[in-house]
Amino acid sequence: MRKRLFTIIGSLLLAVTLSAQQYIGSEGLIHVPTADMDTVGIVRVGAHYIPQSMMPDKMLIDGEKFNSWTQYFSVTPFRWIQLGYGYTLWKFHKNLKKDAEVGFYSKDRYFSVRLQLLPEGRWWPAVVVGGNDVWGSSDNGVSGSNYYRNYYASLSKHIEMKGHEFGAHVTYRKWKRDFNHKWQGVVGGVTYRPSFYRPLRLMGEWDGNNVNIGTDCRLFKYFLVQCALLGFSDFNAGLCLYIPLYNPTITK
Repeated sequence: MRKRLFTIIGSLLLAVTLSAQQYIGSEGLIHVPTADMDTVGIVRVGAHYIPQSMMPDKMLIDGEKFNSWTQYFSVTPFRWIQLGYGYTLWKFHKNLKKDAEVGFYSKDRYFSVRLQLLPEGRWWPAVVVGGNDVWGSSDNGVSGSNYYRNYYASLSKHIEMKGHEFGAHVTYRKWKRDFNHKWQGVVGGVTYRPSFYRPLRLMGEWDGNNVNIGTDCRLFKYFLVQCALLGFSDFNAGLCLYIPLYNPTITK
């Protein structure tokens, strides 16, 4: 039993150096959405470490950006739709008192939705439209937040070569807030799954501001460990639990 436990822990630690995936709990690359869809009947629950370079410029404490965490819940009830809820922890002074200690005393919450308009075929790519932070206060609302609000349309196509899978992904994304426009426009990336271990995926992307690289790896069918380098320098990583609601055999 002890040997098995050490093997599991060792595998998890190894995968941390070999993994990456989108930080809000949905299918995608690192910071870029794609037209891939999750397995039907899967719930994702997880957390992700976010470096300050990935944080919206208006999420500040004492005028400075900070590293944070996202936590999320998402579900794919049907092949063509994925729904999610998540939040980013926000640093504040305790009780909003300037001389009080600083900690994660607030959250910025958001809902996400993805709709697949066309599944991938032999000769054409999959097509998905979606958005994050799609429901909440407007600019004239009480909080006027929408720090993560963006909408996108994505194309994804995969090819198989001797058991290896190569993917190409192109997305047009529009952000609501001006301070996020550095990530706006045409973005995308490439993915690769080796024939010898298909749960492992390598990826590279252009997010509109940086070139990011990373990988993700499925472990024991029910865990996804992810990590990446943003701009080849800023580390981000997370762990996701896959929960099958009515599909006990996960084949993806």
